[in-house]
Amino acid sequence: MATFHLKRGSWRLPRLRFPPQIEPRPSANQMVLTDCLMSTALCVGVAAFLPAAVAPWALAALLNLAGFVWLGVALMTAGPPFGPRHSTAWDGALLSFATSFCVQTAARLGLFGT
Repeated sequence: MATFHLKRGSWRLPRLRFPPQIEPRPSANQMVLTDCLMSTALCVGVAAFLPAAVAPWALAALLNLAGFVWLGVALMTAGPPFGPRHSTAWDGALLSFATSFCVQTAARLGLFGT
């Protein structure tokens, strides 16, 4: 018959000797780029429901608006505008504005076929 020795604590579960495996957290670069791609995909999704003649200009306006939102986030976090090794919200704003500029240029050149 088994007996429990309460002073030794043998009735408790054994301790884990090694820490459990924790999933690695995404780096700051991955988080900013993922969030920027998600906001761009949202803009493309909204612009896809519009007529073809208006969609490129609406997409450019939505991307410009997303750039201003990123700029607001960058101003509120009060981080440095550039980092030597990681992306910040400033980079997200720059990517949104650059994408908006590229869409506007492509629309003016007639690359969307409208």
